[in-house]
Amino acid sequence: MKLRHDMLNHGVNIVCAQHDGQVGGLAVAWATQLSTDRILICVGSQSSTRELILNSKAFGLSVLYRDQVEIARLFGRKSSRSVNKFEHVGYHTADTGSPLLDDCMITLDCRVEAVHDDNGHKLIIGRILQAESLKKEAEPLIYREEDY
Repeated sequence: MKLRHDMLNHGVNIVCAQHDGQVGGLAVAWATQLSTDRILICVGSQSSTRELILNSKAFGLSVLYRDQVEIARLFGRKSSRSVNKFEHVGYHTADTGSPLLDDCMITLDCRVEAVHDDNGHKLIIGRILQAESLKKEAEPLIYREEDY
């Protein structure tokens, strides 16, 4: 049996970056904590945000809570090339300058430590420079392919 991506539970995260005045973000379900100060994200080749991450050598990760399906759809279904995803979404920055959502469960400000190629995807390991817990009692939004 081949493993489908809907067979495992994944939380929905928004990964954002900015470089040379450009800001972008995308929804990712494949983010994994590697240690207390490192996280791994997987970003496909079609993502304009990927280039911002690679050029800035930094990214922000915001963990969504259960009631944020519309935010997941905004960042998961539309390209930063054609839509300003931040027009109606509040965000702030930390040390790296990467956008972090104001309304989410947790934010992580990360510096890129390593990048690995995998069939057109980039596996990006980030060192967590700063973590913020914003909604301690919230439940995470779980990825469902039909939603995003």
